[in-house]
Amino acid sequence: MTKHVFDLSETATHDLVAQQLRDLADQFAAGQVDLSYDEWHGPTAVIDPVEVVVDLRQKKHRVELVVSMTWGTDE
Repeated sequence: MTKHVFDLSETATHDLVAQQLRDLADQFAAGQVDLSYDEWHGPTAVIDPVEVVVDLRQKKHRVELVVSMTWGTDE
């Protein structure tokens, strides 16, 4: 079963994006990520091992960085 919990798309300065990534990294280090649209979904537990893929592509007029992380659940 797949449950969509959170999605965000925005345009921001690199400083703001860096701060948001630091905040997310702090949550990740603490072992739970609190991203959701409402109070109905609590924090998501981060369980080892975590599979990480970092993909950086440079195109003619754009650069694309994709970070994908996957881990199991405790359910």
